[in-house]
Amino acid sequence: MSSKIIKSSCFEAGCHARCGVLLEVEDGKIISIKGNKEHPFSQGFMCPKGRAFREVVDHPERITQPLMRVGEKGSGRFEPVSWDMALDTIAENLKANKEKHGAESLVFGAGTVRGNHPHINRFLADYGSPNFMSPINMSGGPVIMGSAIISGLGILGPDYANTKCVTLWGHNPEQSFPGLLLSGINKALKGGAKLIVVDPRGIRMAHKADHWLQLRPGTDAALALGMINVIIENGLYDKDFVEKWTVGFNRLKEHVKAFPLEKCSEITGVPAEDIEAAAVTFANAESAAMGPGMASMCQQSNAFQIGRALTCLIAITGNLDVPGGTPNWQAPTGDYQHFGPHHDVCLNLPQEQADKQLPRVTNFPLWGIIPLTIPCETVWPAMLEGDPYWVKACGLFANNAMCAYGNSEMVKAALSKLDFLFCIDFFHNPTTLLADVILPPAHWTERDDIEDTIMMNHVFACPKAVEPRGECWNEKDIFSELAKRMGFENYWKDAVDSLDYRLKPIDLTYEKLKEMNWHSIPVEYKTYEKAGFATESTKVELYSELCENMGYSGLPFFEESFESPVSTPELAKEYPLILTTGGRDVAYFHSSLRNIPSLRKLTPDPELHINPETARSLNIEDGEWVHVVTRRGRIEQKTSYFEHIKPEVVHIPHGFWYGKDDSKADIEEGWNKINVNQLTDNENLCPATASVPTKAMLCRVEKIPN
Repeated sequence: MSSKIIKSSCFEAGCHARCGVLLEVEDGKIISIKGNKEHPFSQGFMCPKGRAFREVVDHPERITQPLMRVGEKGSGRFEPVSWDMALDTIAENLKANKEKHGAESLVFGAGTVRGNHPHINRFLADYGSPNFMSPINMSGGPVIMGSAIISGLGILGPDYANTKCVTLWGHNPEQSFPGLLLSGINKALKGGAKLIVVDPRGIRMAHKADHWLQLRPGTDAALALGMINVIIENGLYDKDFVEKWTVGFNRLKEHVKAFPLEKCSEITGVPAEDIEAAAVTFANAESAAMGPGMASMCQQSNAFQIGRALTCLIAITGNLDVPGGTPNWQAPTGDYQHFGPHHDVCLNLPQEQADKQLPRVTNFPLWGIIPLTIPCETVWPAMLEGDPYWVKACGLFANNAMCAYGNSEMVKAALSKLDFLFCIDFFHNPTTLLADVILPPAHWTERDDIEDTIMMNHVFACPKAVEPRGECWNEKDIFSELAKRMGFENYWKDAVDSLDYRLKPIDLTYEKLKEMNWHSIPVEYKTYEKAGFATESTKVELYSELCENMGYSGLPFFEESFESPVSTPELAKEYPLILTTGGRDVAYFHSSLRNIPSLRKLTPDPELHINPETARSLNIEDGEWVHVVTRRGRIEQKTSYFEHIKPEVVHIPHGFWYGKDDSKADIEEGWNKINVNQLTDNENLCPATASVPTKAMLCRVEKIPN
């Protein structure tokens, strides 16, 4: 039998990049995968995750049948059941939960951008719950909020391909989104663009940079405000744009005078001359594209202020919504326009019910004006203590909450207290073991789907290449079948029906898009010239009356991390190192894929990145297992000498849970002994966005006895 080639977009583990692939199918099996050189941005590139897809599809531990709990809750024992029994059980429990506790007592939670946000939002709206939980407060939310408050725009993605200054602020695209971003960065650098890197770690890009600002973790806002001060003092800002399209410039000008170069250097640890030189380069460039790390900026106790300060920096230099700067990217379907109905369940609820959304009633009022999924940190108290009301039922989809979020012990306690929990996931993990029902999803090669992505103006068809393994279903069909059992008459009848609905605004059907492979819309620049910015003043609000009226500062400010050598000097004597966590590894995506053999070979162990001089001062060898200790907990990590990290800083990537023995899922060992979120807490949150401060904590490193 001859083979056929199917054009698709990789969606391994939910990675944002959506790299183009060519799947060769023969006799109902995929026999090869290659990068699609015609793809608009990946251009033939494939990372290790995409190349390892077959190991996911055929993994012996993959869940391929619906499962129901056997024995006591949390027993971790399950038995296979039919789809009818599993879905009927879920529907019965959700109906009973609503009757007993009210619709708001149901929370759904999804991992990072799995393509099902519209389906989850529509289901919750039909149910009556305003509570859709995601990692948004830790991955993009504060940057989006900062941009929205100041400019009325949503996700500001860098236009690297056309820029004259690439700025990677806490952002390592070689490890996070190489297929999405590297082609543009390489094009810019080959064309003579300058490169600015802001990172305490000596990532590979830092050694290519014209300016590498190796700041102390947690001081990003101070650095941004100091750079703004340099630019204003030297008259390097875009005077025409500032005069015509901003309000509050004079207030900002006076405000940043508190961050002269010497003070900024003292706070950040970056030499004053380096700060000045980088600020001048950024301002003088014909265009400057800033890629702020979505996690780096968003996992700090003053995350919202960092997002605002960086947006001010972009705006006053005239790099907002322009070619080579940070355009207001518009995905064709609108799915990534975070202010649309696909991403906001509350737009489809009565106001009385929308006002019950957890962050709105727990002192995070920005969620009432900027429609985003809710931060999980507002959910755990509701599960544990009924604060501000009880959450008693939950669905988690590709969401290993016990390893993904701060304070793993609290997360486990909260999920254990639920009346009902169901999960959709490929594999067992610490979180699924607490479930009452587990449903098996189809792999991206086994389902029909569409994908658009952040910072791009394309929508891609992802056609089913092979039949699902076992009894796995397309997740969109799972939601449709569950909606039927709930009596939701307006829900989509199946997956393709929902895809046609999402494509309707651009006059396409899924079948038509499959023929095209992808559809693009022109990138529009300076969209504000038509009707102004989507703020009350219709201008960029460098000073925000809205924030002032809500009890926040009208201007972005710097505040020391909740614990640091400066804010808690006595604590620093006991915990002398600064711990930053969560840097990406190209082999993995968050906690996913830790059980895939070829990827595990690339990074086999949970690693502590430490400066060799620091390690030797502690008598610790490269490759030695050590204890990393904070006020909150203790875990084991394998030391990895990292030559160019600041000596007082150590770094632990997040997401390890599979156990040190990669031949089996030692889940107890994984989540309890090597999971970095045993070291984090969720008490010292950003007061505006509920962000967990995982990027700047105090720790010590100890040898393990014997």
